[in-house]
Amino acid sequence: MRFTVPIIIIAFCIIFKMIVNRDPKSDPDEEFLERERKANLTPRKDISHLPYITVPVDSLPLDVPTDKEEVRERQDTIRSMAEKKVLNLTGRTNTELKLEYGAPNINILSAADNNYTRLVQAIAYLASDYLASGHEEEALQLLEYGISIGADSKKNYLMLADLYKAHGREDKIRDLIASAEDLDSLLKDSIISSLKDML
Repeated sequence: MRFTVPIIIIAFCIIFKMIVNRDPKSDPDEEFLERERKANLTPRKDISHLPYITVPVDSLPLDVPTDKEEVRERQDTIRSMAEKKVLNLTGRTNTELKLEYGAPNINILSAADNNYTRLVQAIAYLASDYLASGHEEEALQLLEYGISIGADSKKNYLMLADLYKAHGREDKIRDLIASAEDLDSLLKDSIISSLKDML
């Protein structure tokens, strides 16, 4: 019992000293808040040079006849992207974007990235619709376009790989693996693994 009180006092002193001497820079929350504060103070920068995606609506198969409303909506979604700013910012946080391009540009960049996400999803689902209705060539064209704009949709990759495999084009699956290796996405490893399983 007589040793308990000194041990508690010593432990308290050690903990108190650790708290007082703690480096705020080593606290991840403090680091995040400081980085976010700097990001919010970053002035507007020129974003006209960014690699905006131009959707070639005249060369994409968007006029395949259909009775299904959801198919027409997907065709219209892709068409509408030709008039909007579309930008692939996959893997970038809002804080990173504000630091690099300025806080006043975050809404424009977020909208352009959201347009990209909608475009990629519409491409994959429309290609799936086309395959289901026997329009294989049109689906192939859409899926290849999706890969060309950096889509990280596993659905896009695997449908395209299935088409290549069905036509004995394993070399094209290897090309898809190479494309997937350039992705900055959480799905990258899963996509690559699934593609390798198809060889």
